[in-house]
Amino acid sequence: MTSDSGFVRAFHGLNRGLVSIETFLMAAFTVALVGAIFIEVVCRYLLFISTAWSEELARYLFIWLTYVGSAYALNEGGHIEIDVCQQVIEKSKLKRKDVALKVLEVVSIVSTTLFLVVFSKIFWDYMMVIWASTQTSPTMRIPMGLIYLPVFVGNVLGVFHCVHHLVVCLSAPARTAENG
Repeated sequence: MTSDSGFVRAFHGLNRGLVSIETFLMAAFTVALVGAIFIEVVCRYLLFISTAWSEELARYLFIWLTYVGSAYALNEGGHIEIDVCQQVIEKSKLKRKDVALKVLEVVSIVSTTLFLVVFSKIFWDYMMVIWASTQTSPTMRIPMGLIYLPVFVGNVLGVFHCVHHLVVCLSAPARTAENG
């Protein structure tokens, strides 16, 4: 990042803080998930009883782990990407490949952000219907709104990470053949 803007530095620090929280949550969810599965295995195979609550808890922890992990992966660039357009630009005879690659990156980030925002809005409306109901989970009696919450939380975190990537992308100069 070459910009010395206080806004960019603050935004970068906020993103690092969110990534730290996500890392902690993923570790906590993983430990709790392993614990719930361990309890189920011990009860089922040693005590010959089944604990439905541990199966349900494991399922819900896995959902939280998936959506928080998805936002984390988005920040780290860990999702699958299709780089055909990038390869075409790099092999083309364009004079300003750096500008074309920067435009492609901005379009990619903006389209991902728009998808997540639209999906979050649609899912928020659906969640409000769920919250309005009195439905609870079968065994643990957790309100179903909490069961669906990680999808929305993961998408909001993903939107934040996309905006962070866009700020970083727009504040960094385009790479040229001279500077690498």
